[in-house]
Amino acid sequence: MEEAPEPDLAPSRSWTDCTTGPTKLVIKNISGKRVQLVWLSYDGAEQVYNVIEDGQEAHQDTYSTHIWELRDEDGVRIVQYAGPPAKLYVLQTGVSIIATPAAAAAAAAETGEPPAAQTS
Repeated sequence: MEEAPEPDLAPSRSWTDCTTGPTKLVIKNISGKRVQLVWLSYDGAEQVYNVIEDGQEAHQDTYSTHIWELRDEDGVRIVQYAGPPAKLYVLQTGVSIIATPAAAAAAAAETGEPPAAQTS
């Protein structure tokens, strides 16, 4: 029996070829600890942009292809994010990421589907 060839797992295009656009992240820290907001550049360099105290909220203007990490006080990654506008809630048990209405509208425009109804 002939073995199946190994799948090609290489990306079909580079990260820098992806379409990018301005976006905004809002990070609300309710973890009980201080967290760092770190930007990872395309060449792998890391830059701490903000230290967010417990109970505080930070707003970060960025681009959808920029990679951000939230790290705990010891520098351990909590979450990594790149994408449309979102609000990230840093909790004691993890992170909750909620797309903002602008992100939902953009995703709907790409798929041709109407955005989901919002309830209050």
